[in-house]
Amino acid sequence: MGFALAEIKTKGWMALVKELGHSGATKFILLYEPGKGDYTKERKELFKGITIKEIINETKKIREH
Repeated sequence: MGFALAEIKTKGWMALVKELGHSGATKFILLYEPGKGDYTKERKELFKGITIKEIINETKKIREH
């Protein structure tokens, strides 16, 4: 019996992370998924009113859990 697509995606991602780490796995995926839109413009709206210190603190909280 074959794997469901969601399971293939999960197992594939975990294999990439195991070999390349999260950063490397993300870079690998980005090689094949060009994305859409204009991130530079979207980023300005996304992070509007948020300081770099707040972003760093939030990142630290996520890493702790």
